[in-house]
Amino acid sequence: MPPANQPLAAGHRFSWRVPLYEIDMGQAVYHGNYYHFFEMAREALLHQRGFGYPELVARQMHLAVVEAHCRYRQPVRYDDEIEIYTTVTAMRSRSLSFHQRLFLAAPGKLATELHLTTVCISFAGKPLPLPEELRRCLADLIVTPSAGASASTGI
Repeated sequence: MPPANQPLAAGHRFSWRVPLYEIDMGQAVYHGNYYHFFEMAREALLHQRGFGYPELVARQMHLAVVEAHCRYRQPVRYDDEIEIYTTVTAMRSRSLSFHQRLFLAAPGKLATELHLTTVCISFAGKPLPLPEELRRCLADLIVTPSAGASASTGI
């Protein structure tokens, strides 16, 4: 969980227990599978905010990932309870940037961190403006990243 000096007032929290099928032969979550966890957390955020992915699909839109940077700090294992905290770090006319932090719930230690940018596109692949309803439902989640956070990840 975020340290006391980093309140989550503007973020979204998603909890989940790691199933066996996400584990590799080294008995930890396979590195590519972390992206599944982060995607589930973003989908839960949109759904909870009242503009779920089905609404984008109904408008023949998609949020395509155009940049992702993941930093692995410590392994996550089978049956670990995890918490993912998501904030929006930038909202432009056609794009959203997210900062997601995955914590091991029991010790409250940061395990993995993701910086991700998505662009709103049509099913034909053409860039589109973000729907105004989506912009409104995410507006209070926007947090400007601290200089220390961006410097430590290179983003």
